[in-house]
Amino acid sequence: MRLSIAAASAVCAFALAPALVVGAPATERAVVVIEGGGAPNAYSTPWDACDRGRSPYVQAMVDAGLPVFTAPGFTSTKGSASGQTGCPPQPPIEVQWNTGGYPTQTGQAVLGLLGYLNATYGYRTFDLVGYSYGGLVARATVAALKRAPAPGAMAPAFSYAQSARAAGVTVPSMVTLNTPHLGGPAYDLATNPSGLIAPVLRTWGREIVGSGLRLSAYQRRGGAGAFDVLVTGAHARRNSASWDSRQVGMLDGVALTLVAGDFCGRTCVMGSDASRRATNPRLRTDGTVPVYSQLMLPCPSRCPSPPGSVYIPRGMVPAGTVRKTFATIHSWSDTKALRLPTNLSVSSNPSAVDFLVRTVVGTWKAAGVPVAP
Repeated sequence: MRLSIAAASAVCAFALAPALVVGAPATERAVVVIEGGGAPNAYSTPWDACDRGRSPYVQAMVDAGLPVFTAPGFTSTKGSASGQTGCPPQPPIEVQWNTGGYPTQTGQAVLGLLGYLNATYGYRTFDLVGYSYGGLVARATVAALKRAPAPGAMAPAFSYAQSARAAGVTVPSMVTLNTPHLGGPAYDLATNPSGLIAPVLRTWGREIVGSGLRLSAYQRRGGAGAFDVLVTGAHARRNSASWDSRQVGMLDGVALTLVAGDFCGRTCVMGSDASRRATNPRLRTDGTVPVYSQLMLPCPSRCPSPPGSVYIPRGMVPAGTVRKTFATIHSWSDTKALRLPTNLSVSSNPSAVDFLVRTVVGTWKAAGVPVAP
């Protein structure tokens, strides 16, 4: 009997890593991680990763016995495995997401990855974990699954995304980590540094200004793409044509957990200053994103400018959403800029990572799906 390329690849994978692969497809369930925007993200599987290894929070889920794949992402100047060695073969470009792309397009690409994993390994149920911008992309992936684009509306024709819908792929749960669901002033500043440094500094403080300037520099240097959905103005007022409005009802039936960081809403050390400076507790942030944005909540009091106001369409956030906050920083690069320990980054923080693993494992156990470390 002649095997297709996809089937042959699956057989090879089973032969290379029977302990990790043979048991997992029997459950037809896997975890897909969508990492942050702007930077290349290499594809990883439960049995193979680049020489540099996986991010700590991804590795922790693998160690817990979960079959975890990382969605490959490219930038306008770099491929998904750029700068890394020993990476597994990257999937077709059709199922890689542009880490500077608009959510609607990135969601179609990640849905294509789910279709690819279904066609290659037989998975049909996927739990999504989105870090930073990856959380928005995770929401867009569910929307793409539930609401296919009109024929010819998007190019190229996302055949794997179409096959995911045809195969009955489902997404029962999603966890987002420090995601700017409602944008953030750092992204506003990144788009207009000269005009917004003063007001952002006055309202939000030096940590957010520093983060915004780093984002601006990275965007210019790395081709990080546009911040259309990440500026606070995109979420500040009722707009029936906004991306938020088009997400109403999309997460119904999905168990949603929102994880936020608020270290800089408590204390932050700037530069070589060894003294801890108390910050305004109303303006709780992870150094890049306000807590209200990460948790998809209204501002706790009158919204500072930017944004000045926040509008959350009724039905955008499903009932029963779980929210959890940790004293963490947005990213390891932010901890480096603030001269703070790396383990304050949400992706490395022991408390946040343990909560993530327990949440996903608990979802599987509640559904009667075996987890075998």
